[in-house]
Amino acid sequence: MKKAFIGSIAAASALLMATTASMALTLKASHSAADSEPYHIGLVKLADEVKACTNGDVTIDVYPNNQLGNEKEAVEGILLGTVDIASVPTAIFTNFSPELGIFDLPFLFRDRAHMYAVMDGPVGQELGEVMKDKGFQLLGYFEAGIRHIMTTDKPVETMDDLKGLKIRTMQNPVHVSAFQAFGANPTPLAYGELYGALESGVVDGAEAANSNYHALNFYEVAPNWALVSWTALVVPVVMSVEKWNSLTDAQKDCFEKAMDEAESVERKAYEETDETKLRELEAAGVNITRPDPAPFREAAKKVYDEFITDEASKKRLEAILAD
Repeated sequence: MKKAFIGSIAAASALLMATTASMALTLKASHSAADSEPYHIGLVKLADEVKACTNGDVTIDVYPNNQLGNEKEAVEGILLGTVDIASVPTAIFTNFSPELGIFDLPFLFRDRAHMYAVMDGPVGQELGEVMKDKGFQLLGYFEAGIRHIMTTDKPVETMDDLKGLKIRTMQNPVHVSAFQAFGANPTPLAYGELYGALESGVVDGAEAANSNYHALNFYEVAPNWALVSWTALVVPVVMSVEKWNSLTDAQKDCFEKAMDEAESVERKAYEETDETKLRELEAAGVNITRPDPAPFREAAKKVYDEFITDEASKKRLEAILAD
């Protein structure tokens, strides 16, 4: 009888251990930036907060530098189940959810405060529901900086200096249209191929933020940096709806709290990085120009006319501009 009792205790203990082990979850998070950039800082903060909140039941391994595939492949991986979390700009995400293209319009936001208010407000949440219909659970929004223009040989002093230049853009129709409106020859290209394309002359320039222009040493091959502030990139941080639904209510609550912290850290890092990296670029001898933005803004109007055509996008644009 005693042996049977001990055996029952052992069996129960083994079952408890197996049940506890089955609750442990390790997730893979993907992003395209270097491990010194705000994306990485934000996702590591998310990982730390989730691990602490779940008492180690949920851990997140963060993979920088396109280790799990380029940005488009990361989004595909979310749906395939090979990637669990990804931070990907709307400029790429529109391949899966075109409605997000509104965030890619040139000169959409007055400043960072305006951008954050829109992302965290009704428009951002409404687009989160749109993403959910496509299989993506919105965790929150990062940013990818205020965007400027780099060139290899010809400095951009005015918009006219862009005429005929092959400028790498993201694989996004709004970005392509914007650079066509600016007079350039937009050339969509995967981000991981950009340095080599600049070095070999496949493209004459590209757009970027101070942070990644500096972090990936683009200034070595494209030493001209025109501060145009032509757009600010909104970056949804997503998980698959299927993976999200597999979490317990307590784990979901942990993710929501952790994402608030991660957003704050990532956005602050970008704002601070914009200033510090610009000073470092100046110290490195980068040729920095400041073209008049007025002609760029005027040219951008045709991009709005091209892409804001249905009633839903018109209402969203009105709400953004009125925020």
